[in-house]
Amino acid sequence: MKAETTKKGAITSDVELRAAWVKCWEELPQWRIQAWIERIIEHIKQVILLEGGNHYKEGRLKGELKRRVH
Repeated sequence: MKAETTKKGAITSDVELRAAWVKCWEELPQWRIQAWIERIIEHIKQVILLEGGNHYKEGRLKGELKRRVH
């Protein structure tokens, strides 16, 4: 959502920022939300493998292909 709301540059007004985030949230496609939810399990597995701490860097695993959920 940050990337979407800052495409035209940073928003400096609190009112405009809130409006942009609400609009972005309302327009967020369900398939994208579902894809994020499905990846949570993999993120949790990686955190467990690293025994917590702050070593985990969120993102796709090396070699993992981008999947679309429709």
